[in-house]
Amino acid sequence: MLFTDALAVFAGFLISNALLLDQPFASPGLKLGILSIPIFLAIALNNKAYGRRALYRNTSATIRSIASLFTTLTLILFVLFGLSIFKSHHPSFVAFGFLISSALITGGRYVCYAFAKRMLGTNPVSELVIIDGVPHGTIRDKQVIHAKDIGLNPDVSDPVMLNRLGNLFQSIDRVIVACPGERHNDWALVLKSTGVTGEVHRHYRFAPAAKYSELPLHPSQVKPLTRTQLWLKRGMDLVLVSLAILFLAPLMIITAIAIKLESPGPILFKQKRLGHGNRLFHIYKFRSMRDDLCDLNGDRSTDRDDDRITRVGRFIRATSIDELPQLFNVLVGTMSLVGPRPHALGSKADSKLFWEIDRNYWLRHATVPGLTGLAQVRGFRGATMTQEDLENRLASDLEYIQRWSPGFDLLILARTFGVIVHRNSF
Repeated sequence: MLFTDALAVFAGFLISNALLLDQPFASPGLKLGILSIPIFLAIALNNKAYGRRALYRNTSATIRSIASLFTTLTLILFVLFGLSIFKSHHPSFVAFGFLISSALITGGRYVCYAFAKRMLGTNPVSELVIIDGVPHGTIRDKQVIHAKDIGLNPDVSDPVMLNRLGNLFQSIDRVIVACPGERHNDWALVLKSTGVTGEVHRHYRFAPAAKYSELPLHPSQVKPLTRTQLWLKRGMDLVLVSLAILFLAPLMIITAIAIKLESPGPILFKQKRLGHGNRLFHIYKFRSMRDDLCDLNGDRSTDRDDDRITRVGRFIRATSIDELPQLFNVLVGTMSLVGPRPHALGSKADSKLFWEIDRNYWLRHATVPGLTGLAQVRGFRGATMTQEDLENRLASDLEYIQRWSPGFDLLILARTFGVIVHRNSF
């Protein structure tokens, strides 16, 4: 639709040239067409003229697109007048261009809508309905899963179950859960932590309207990043991490040699951690401990005088060099440069697992985990010895998700250089 709209605007002005000057590629219409397209697309995108809604509300989206074109051409006329380059033939070209382009936009969108309907059916959104022990009526145009039949449950104390649900929801646009009241908050927490759009109900109706059931704590209002925001974040990551890997390659090679010379074992340490959408992934670090004493589950927090750490390991941990292999995690997409730091499954504070301290811990997985984050630049890094350590990190992580913007990511990256060496890095 975006392509056909842009083509319609350009073609509209070329036809205007042909009607008014008998020359399709004459200067007035050609220049106005080229100038209009980027401005029009920016305004149309801001007016939400594209996206999934345009696939089932074609008339509304078409009106938004035409309104964006009208705004664009009005703006161009004002600019031409303000710069004193307004000419008598401009209004006629703009008027003809607007009318013809509007007709072409309408026709192009109708063709796109018909094609989408043929390919996607009456429901262009991938929707999943989970029936968890409640009665339901007829369900059309949606995938249906009975939770009990395949052993699904919203157990927020079981990372393996959350990983299973996260993988199930990965390719789904919208999830609707029908369950008894006592499981409402658990399902709501699962949906929000996986970053999926969804609803939780006591029973299933054909067109449910209520949003998530409310959780009692304020962090439950965390809004996951949209798909567009995640794409933008991913694009920034790819550009910056490619430059970082090229620049830091000599340091990583020297570090790998030093690790291999000091102690036997692999150069890299690999560990399972929970990431975006509560999905498990392998995180990579330079090995800083003796190979036979490495803690694959993270059950034991690192002490300041930990006898498991090698001499090279102590240096690379103090300078954060041990984290550099995570640049490759960023490159493949399991991590981002900025985001909540991923934790080991056995991580504890005051002898309690993190999610036992605060159920809202899972909400930090509504975005991609990061190499650095807001908590780290505020000094909340290193071992989590007390509940307060975990609570400070969690509050910063949830604040980061709420405040996310490309500029905020760049600010955190800049501030990270000031905390690379930190008193809690051991």
